[in-house]
Amino acid sequence: MSKLRKNKRKMLKEGRDNPAKLPYMSVLFVVIIIAIFGSAAYLVMSKTASLEPEDKDAIKMTISMSGFEPNVLRAKVGQPVKINLINPDNSMHTDGGGIHNFILTAGLANVNLTVLPESQKVFSFTPTQTGEYHWYCDSCCGGKENPSMHGTLIVA
Repeated sequence: MSKLRKNKRKMLKEGRDNPAKLPYMSVLFVVIIIAIFGSAAYLVMSKTASLEPEDKDAIKMTISMSGFEPNVLRAKVGQPVKINLINPDNSMHTDGGGIHNFILTAGLANVNLTVLPESQKVFSFTPTQTGEYHWYCDSCCGGKENPSMHGTLIVA
């Protein structure tokens, strides 16, 4: 056997059978795990922080796969309603790619806007007549037929 092969075998054997290397490998493993979980926590927290309302004076409304929150709004005729619509869902959703929309077309207003994943939009409209009006999301989650993807505007 050549001298090079003998040295290589010796180095492999020493690395495998050397108990002094075991604590270093364990520490390295723990450091890698902490780095992975720390990075994941940072990404989650940074996305959550970025979805604070852009307009603090608007009604904060969240739309996600579970529906609208709040799903009931009260307004007065002639007074503008300003909504900050926040979509915290990400683009990895298989149903609609995380895109949501707000559709309100019942007589008093014609609002039809789309909010991309992990983003938000501020919009307003002014109710012109009393009544109860319904809005919905029609882009995913079963669309208009999904009972949780609806909301009610009560105008007095």
